[in-house]
Amino acid sequence: MKIEIDIDDKYQDTEVVVKTPRLTKEIEKMISLMRIVDMQMAVKRQGETYLLDAGEILYIEAVERNTFIYTQDATYESDLKLYELEQQLEERDFIRVSKQSIINLRKVKSLKADINRKIRVTLQNQEQIIVSRMYADELRKRLGVK
Repeated sequence: MKIEIDIDDKYQDTEVVVKTPRLTKEIEKMISLMRIVDMQMAVKRQGETYLLDAGEILYIEAVERNTFIYTQDATYESDLKLYELEQQLEERDFIRVSKQSIINLRKVKSLKADINRKIRVTLQNQEQIIVSRMYADELRKRLGVK
């Protein structure tokens, strides 16, 4: 793969052009990562690819090597791994809450203490996510609660 970067004041906007003989999984993944920078993600649902605004995401979950993205209205799948999404979204009010889940802090409705120092988070769609002990303190800190 050849990468060329041209930095010049004559450009008013950033433009990325991908020239390829065919669309591969690697290129789709690269495009997905670039879209996250603009806070849009390429996700799939029922064989179609959609561009999803990160702000619409309630939570993200990894299940058996698949990554699912949940919104108020639908469930999508991503080609990216959970840790890749975590890296891209951590600056945008998303936080890892367990080995398999990331939540959007802006979509949290309530918190409830659970057994063994875990936290039960209720999201705006009434979905409940269990925050493991390992991530509970960071969640409290980010939300400013004790």
